[in-house]
Amino acid sequence: MKRMKVLLASCLVSMLLILAGCQSVGGLDISKSLSDNLTVKSSESKQTLSLEIVPSGTEMNEEEQEMIELINSFSLTIDHAKVQDVSTSSVEGTLSLASKKLPFHLSVDKNNLVLWVQGAKQPISVSLDSMYADSGIDIADLQTSEQALELMSNLGKFLFKNASNPESVSVSSVTESVYGEAMSLQKLHIDVRGDELVGLAKSFLTSVSKDKEGVKELIGTLYDVYYPIFKSELGVSSSEEYLDEVELPLGLGTLNNLLDDKEATVIYLTNQLQKSLNELLVDYDKNVNEMFTETPEMKELFGKDTVLAMDFMFDKSLNVRKQKIDLTVQIPTTLELPIKQIKVHSTSEIWNVNKAVIANKIDISKGSLVVDVLNANLATPGKFLRNFDNQSDAYHFIKEDMNISQKYFYMNTLVDEEYDWYYDYALPIDVNQTKMVPIRYFAEELDAEIKWDSVLKQITVIDDITGSTIVLKNGSNQALVDGEKVKLSEPLMKVEGTYYVPLHFIAGALGSTVEWDNDSKAILIERP
Repeated sequence: MKRMKVLLASCLVSMLLILAGCQSVGGLDISKSLSDNLTVKSSESKQTLSLEIVPSGTEMNEEEQEMIELINSFSLTIDHAKVQDVSTSSVEGTLSLASKKLPFHLSVDKNNLVLWVQGAKQPISVSLDSMYADSGIDIADLQTSEQALELMSNLGKFLFKNASNPESVSVSSVTESVYGEAMSLQKLHIDVRGDELVGLAKSFLTSVSKDKEGVKELIGTLYDVYYPIFKSELGVSSSEEYLDEVELPLGLGTLNNLLDDKEATVIYLTNQLQKSLNELLVDYDKNVNEMFTETPEMKELFGKDTVLAMDFMFDKSLNVRKQKIDLTVQIPTTLELPIKQIKVHSTSEIWNVNKAVIANKIDISKGSLVVDVLNANLATPGKFLRNFDNQSDAYHFIKEDMNISQKYFYMNTLVDEEYDWYYDYALPIDVNQTKMVPIRYFAEELDAEIKWDSVLKQITVIDDITGSTIVLKNGSNQALVDGEKVKLSEPLMKVEGTYYVPLHFIAGALGSTVEWDNDSKAILIERP
């Protein structure tokens, strides 16, 4: 029963994303027009996006007021987006938040994703090749394959074909300016209210449950596009043996044998999906009523005041050339939040549809800050901050608004025989009433770099955020912090192969604070 209600809630949310139904309005084939625009291969565009929080009028504390003001100050302006092909594109625009304006340039091709933000010393680059190097998948081939385009087309047609039109939908002729050119367009206007979603979702699910051929075609396309990736991943993870052990009902053999047979897989998944839909639809109305009774917040959330309003403007070739989207989400009063509504507003203009477009790539030939997504721990907060002018809006946004340098962790101090295997560090020790901690573990938890000089028998710790250096020698109660001598309460010492340093010294030297949790007998270290 609980699973059914979760499915129902998911369906209601999803219906906000399925824009219109299969019926033609005013001579416009809505399903075909919208699904065809999912497979546009190239274009240029500009767009705006903004958020608005509407206060409920109840009393707010200072923190809540500041948060609402911060969110309401957010806007994203895309001055120029270029889609060259399915794998190559660029976006130039400005992100605004509070008093900060962050001009940016993003470019993507088959090999790299590159981001430049005003104030950056070098662009930030992510290698897309490295993400799939071990799997043997050529992601570029996947991105540009006709099968991937076919999948987008089939998915759009399937969704729009099975969705019913909402109550408010109309088509009219308008004259609008697109990229400075006055154009005669057909405007499709759609309003979807929250209280319509129950009926729209039921209609959609009922239609899908009867559209066996449509489901088979969609699953078949999904199989063609993603099964090669799935098999390649199995080869890397060596989990294929597990699939050979999974026996299917009705004498279908093992899961691995089934997956190797496209026709059998498509039929099996189609039958399973439609079986689940039919089970859901049997008590659909009853489950919806129970869900709204048990969680009255859902009824208010999906009420008449939650509205998705959309305008799509088509040219003579049925390409979307301009669009406007306004989403208003009603916040349930039972949640006792100082927020009444959340609003999202977006506008866009599109030109050069399916024509020759050249993306504005970012030049990284002179260097970039390389981010390896498979080894994200190497991209420390300090590396990011040092890549920006500390007087720039971007630097302050990353450090103060995103709190990129903020970090905390706990260190247990008691040995628990049941869980001591879990600790990946040596526990702190007490020496003459001084709490001593393992220096390597402590430093690395705060992203600091640690070096050992075997000749001088000394350790150098380099703070990730400030770049400060801390030099300690084994057995010495004196440290050098940026060249200045600092006396330690206890010397650096080696115990059973681990070097220990006084807790309060190393915490302060790395810009963090220390708190004691008496209940768990653990130390909380926090860096603001």
